[in-house]
Amino acid sequence: MDASNCTEQDKKKTKKCAWVATVIYCLLFPFLFMFAAASAMIFDDPSMPTPLGLSIIFLCFCIPLSIPFTFYFVWSRYSQGEYKKSRQFCLIPSYIAIGTLTYHILTDTIRSLFSLF
Repeated sequence: MDASNCTEQDKKKTKKCAWVATVIYCLLFPFLFMFAAASAMIFDDPSMPTPLGLSIIFLCFCIPLSIPFTFYFVWSRYSQGEYKKSRQFCLIPSYIAIGTLTYHILTDTIRSLFSLF
């Protein structure tokens, strides 16, 4: 009885997380996509190396493009009864955004250090 109650609670919690993530990501998708499209303006700086600029643009596009994959993984795992995995997949765009931001900060810091010399 306790195990089925725990599973029922997990199911409700996962469904709530999945719906919240779905609504939030649907609302954020157009803005994140516009941000990614505007990332091409990184080449306005003439000292920006092409490989570095292309890598930043690629990572910026990974954020909005991860959202459809998140929907698939969240809802497919939920329908399979893998509630813990489903909740973990809700955070995929957040993980990618954190990684992209970290990469951008590191490359900006490295570029500023080398421009001092």
